[in-house]
Amino acid sequence: MLDAPILSGRAILHAIPVPAIIMSTDLLIIDVNAPFEEAVARRRATLLDRPLFDEFPPRPDTPNLEATIRASVARAVDTRQTDALEPGRHDIVMPDGGFETRYWRLSHSPVIENGEVTCILQLVEDVTAEVTQQLLLEARERTAAEGASLSFWDLNLVTGKLIRSAGVDSMHGFAPDEAGDEIEPFFERVHPEDRERVRMELFSTAERGPGPTILEHRLLLPDGSVRWISARGEILLGPVNGEPHLVGMVVDITEFRQNEERLKAALANQKMLLDEVNHRVKNSLQMVASLLSLESGRASPETREKLLSASTRVNAIATIHASLYQDGDVTSVAVDQQLRDLCDHVAASSGCDVRGISIDLDVTPIRLCPNKAISLSIIVNELITNALKHAFHGREEGRVRVRLARDAKAGELVLTVIDDGIGQSEAVEGRASRGSGLGQRLIQMSARQIGGHVEQSSSPQGWQTVVRFPAKV
Repeated sequence: MLDAPILSGRAILHAIPVPAIIMSTDLLIIDVNAPFEEAVARRRATLLDRPLFDEFPPRPDTPNLEATIRASVARAVDTRQTDALEPGRHDIVMPDGGFETRYWRLSHSPVIENGEVTCILQLVEDVTAEVTQQLLLEARERTAAEGASLSFWDLNLVTGKLIRSAGVDSMHGFAPDEAGDEIEPFFERVHPEDRERVRMELFSTAERGPGPTILEHRLLLPDGSVRWISARGEILLGPVNGEPHLVGMVVDITEFRQNEERLKAALANQKMLLDEVNHRVKNSLQMVASLLSLESGRASPETREKLLSASTRVNAIATIHASLYQDGDVTSVAVDQQLRDLCDHVAASSGCDVRGISIDLDVTPIRLCPNKAISLSIIVNELITNALKHAFHGREEGRVRVRLARDAKAGELVLTVIDDGIGQSEAVEGRASRGSGLGQRLIQMSARQIGGHVEQSSSPQGWQTVVRFPAKV
């Protein structure tokens, strides 16, 4: 006949809505409730008076499960308080002899009568869905980390203890369990030229406080090979004693660094070749310009004028190629400096100092692609040479102003070339008629190439040309 405490325990058992067992302190099953029968797919009658682990033997890969449950029951008996276990794997033997995966959170409560623990009430919370979902997420994260060659590390900045995944050891050339749990062996694998910097940056992060830390450095492995790694982490305080931990991920970036160096070398080689090309083109154009100038000395006055104009135009293009290799940027031209060089050349070749004519520049610092810079140079060259040729007849002095500015509101660059030479007169009409020649056609064609349009006007103060074109470089 069952004792009264057990009967009382059974009454409690069958009132509980979750799976539960009443068992003796030596783990003999006394009774189970209906939710437990359903959870394990077993009939109550087949379980009564049976040893717990005869009916629910642990899987071979969970050998500590029985000892864990026995220890929990013993604590409940000794303390006379409920002892709860963390979720664990408690697979169920099915009728076909196979196992069905279950994750349970167990608790053991003593049933006390007359001051003695007479039996144990075991409650079962099935957390299979939650645990398997968490395991799935962890597996995905682990797979992603492994696919990206990422490894985890946790460094205690006070003790120097290092917890990490196996990938950290592998990156540093250590066999499993070779390096121990201290940070020092890993410092020894840091490249000697980087070691002190890495040590200082790691241990100074605690003083900087919360925030990300990024370290990239080289490793010198025992076989003499050099690897690059990138470590990224942040400061977290330990839950027990508040000691700062630097927690993060590390990835091998050797291949990335090698590709970067190869790319830099290729770009440097390409730049050197482009510099050489621009230098040779500039020299060739200057040689052509010199030949045209030499040839003009033996030509008729009309032919001489055309040859000198051609020489000036060739030199205008040559200054662009000179800028490209001198500036070091083969993708764009510093227009302010380039136009200054062009104007200096035109002034020198036209004898402006002797004639008392000045060329003033007011150019906004801006860079243009080479094609736009060439078109702009041709326009400026034609406008200045036209002014020097036609604007100052009978004058002992004169002034040509070249201005390039942004019109931010219109999104345009505005080139203005104006001289204080002959204005509205017969000579001006002569200038306009000359505008229908090759020089004017070059101006119009070059303006179209940069998406611009030309406006020309005369006044008593001189002749003005305005070229507007999109500011996009």
